Amino acid sequence: MTNSNILFEEKTKDALQWILADSDPFQELKKRKSLKRNQFDFFINESNVTDHNFIYELLTPTIDSASSSENKINGNREEHLRKIFTPKFLTLIKEEDFEFGFTSRSEELIRSQLKINALATRNWLNEIFINYFDNEVVLIGLLRVISRFEENIIFPQGQTIALAALSHSNDEIKELGIRSFEKWCSVDSLNILRKLNLNSSWLQEYVNEVITDLEEQLCLS
Repeated sequence: MTNSNILFEEKTKDALQWILADSDPFQELKKRKSLKRNQFDFFINESNVTDHNFIYELLTPTIDSASSSENKINGNREEHLRKIFTPKFLTLIKEEDFEFGFTSRSEELIRSQLKINALATRNWLNEIFINYFDNEVVLIGLLRVISRFEENIIFPQGQTIALAALSHSNDEIKELGIRSFEKWCSVDSLNILRKLNLNSSWLQEYVNEVITDLEEQLCLS
């Protein structure tokens, strides 16, 4: 065995001992999706690994592979939603009345998909909003659906959709965008509404009324 092979074997054993010392020592690194040289050195600074370059090179493909796998999973899920559930969802929101106090079938569909893959589902909803921006019936139904979900569940795509609705020519769509923030009733929603400066006088008056109501409900007045 050559000296280089012996050195490689010693380094590998050293690295593996550190890896096996924890059930998943790379958990925090995996969450970061990308690995920077200085972050890595800080992370293993207190370990018994003497050659940071070696373990860095050993780990980097694993981190990249995990990130790539997540992207592929989300991408496949979005494609599935696009092909299988888009027709179902569009049919439902065109037919439903969205009665107060009752859970609509379109809402049930979205909730079930959020439980499976929240990120892919939110991206899919955002895509529907963009692709059907010229379809007022679809946008009205979509806005009614997202406003029924808790703010954190639909964040941030839901808030982006509600804001973008304010640029639509249809007054009902604009109003539903504001109503979404009113239903979410949070400090974040309040701060967003406070920053709005709309050209339409009636819409700005509605925004001002909602701001006043939220300040009272949140005890910020």
